[in-house]
Amino acid sequence: MKPITHFIVRIPKKFKDEVSFNGSTIKIVSKFNEFEHRVNKAEIIGSPKGFDRNGDILYFHHHVVMEQMYNIGDELYLVNHDPLGGYGNHAIAIEDKAGDITMLGDWCFVAPPVEKEEEPDDSVIILSIKEEPELEGVLLTLPSDSEWIGAKSGDMVGYTKNSEYEMELNNGDKVYRMRTTELVYVKKN
Repeated sequence: MKPITHFIVRIPKKFKDEVSFNGSTIKIVSKFNEFEHRVNKAEIIGSPKGFDRNGDILYFHHHVVMEQMYNIGDELYLVNHDPLGGYGNHAIAIEDKAGDITMLGDWCFVAPPVEKEEEPDDSVIILSIKEEPELEGVLLTLPSDSEWIGAKSGDMVGYTKNSEYEMELNNGDKVYRMRTTELVYVKKN
């Protein structure tokens, strides 16, 4: 099957409902935090014109598993792809078998900021209120046509509030996916 403008991916399970812990697998009820447990990566079964990436991993917007119109049967789903980006582009990135990631449209990956841990003291009880996280992180990857931003991989970048949607990469790393237009400043390294 050769799609024209979409990617086709195989998604056997729409939600992550198992957690590995101490060598065992534990079932979880994903409906209590359904948004966090939606699958957002899958094997590419069909690539649009200009791509030959079948067998690679496609990272996609979490809406793909929720909207019935993307389900084409037999565990296959359509993922909208617009090379110019925008809100209709649900294809975020492709990861090849070597682990190299290519961003699609106007998406980029940013490493979340490292949270500071408080050190406990035996003589003191620490009551803390979780502070709002810094709205900056390390730019990991960005689309090849993003030189207008003036940033490169490894630069510290700031981003707009609520643009940071956490995703898990194939290697287990947590990243934020966002659009390049949601980046607001660059701190050079």
